Amino acid sequence: MESIEHRCKTLFESKLIRLAAAAVLGILLLCVLSGATLAKYAVVIEDETTQTVVFTSEEDPEGILSQEGISLGEHDTYTFSGFSDSSATITIHRAVAVSITADGQTETVWLTEGTAADAISAAGLSVNDDDLLNVSLTEPVCEGMEITINRVTYQTVENKTEIPFEVNEIPTRTLSEGKTSTLSAGVNGERTTVIKQTLIDGVVVEEETLSDQVTKQPVAARVLVGDPDAPVSQLIPSSDIELDANGNPVNYKYKVTGKATAYSALGRPTSLKPGNVAMNLSQFPRGTKLYIKTPDGSFVYGYSVVADTGPAVTNGTCLVDLFFSTYRESCLFGAKTVEIYVLS
Repeated sequence: MESIEHRCKTLFESKLIRLAAAAVLGILLLCVLSGATLAKYAVVIEDETTQTVVFTSEEDPEGILSQEGISLGEHDTYTFSGFSDSSATITIHRAVAVSITADGQTETVWLTEGTAADAISAAGLSVNDDDLLNVSLTEPVCEGMEITINRVTYQTVENKTEIPFEVNEIPTRTLSEGKTSTLSAGVNGERTTVIKQTLIDGVVVEEETLSDQVTKQPVAARVLVGDPDAPVSQLIPSSDIELDANGNPVNYKYKVTGKATAYSALGRPTSLKPGNVAMNLSQFPRGTKLYIKTPDGSFVYGYSVVADTGPAVTNGTCLVDLFFSTYRESCLFGAKTVEIYVLS
């Protein structure tokens, strides 16, 4: 009897549990159906490669995103299509960081779309036609893009270099050996070179010479240098003059001894040259050939031709006036006693 009663009680409790479970499921299903029924809108959320459909009564797009737990970064943006037939689309545009290095500085800009050119513009920079870039201006921006702009500029530089003057040494018997006397100082010249330089970020990488010319000619210095063996006369006899052991001509008509002075053209044009002398033409006609030296042979004027005259030789102040190339040499010679060998 107790066994039958126990079985009935167990059966009754089992059915009760089942009914309770069914009731709970019904309530849950009603809630779900009620929620779906109460949602006014269907919204598609596009987030890069992800697309989600949500049902909501929220009309504000930011509220919808917050409701779905979708957050936007500081530089992210979105577009909202607005509701049409109780549906809408929210498209999220995620910003990417683009690093731009130019003019010695690096700056980061954030863009949701665009090209390298847009990133450069967003950084407040510009690019010239000659500038160098490591990416194409039309390349779409992407996360981690690094843009480097190398500035290319040009400049023209004028360089002036000194051209050292030469020294023309004139050997002369009018100075002792090793002594010098400057006739005219030298002047350095100047060379001007114009160069076009190509610079990348301020550093010269290429040079092109546009012009290179001497803009100031150097002027050589003229210096007398003592040389006891230097010839004075620049005249060349028609035949060699034979000299004896003392340096005197072997063949000559006669010899006279007297005072010799010196003169020059003082920079004026002249046809005279060393070897031409001035004498009293009544005694020594033009063209008379001579050989002139000091008695001790310390100074040899050499082969000479009478080609000039003057007051000093006509009034007997001196026997002969010797022509020198420079006024300095004539001064250095001064006056000396000479032997004049008349050759013809």
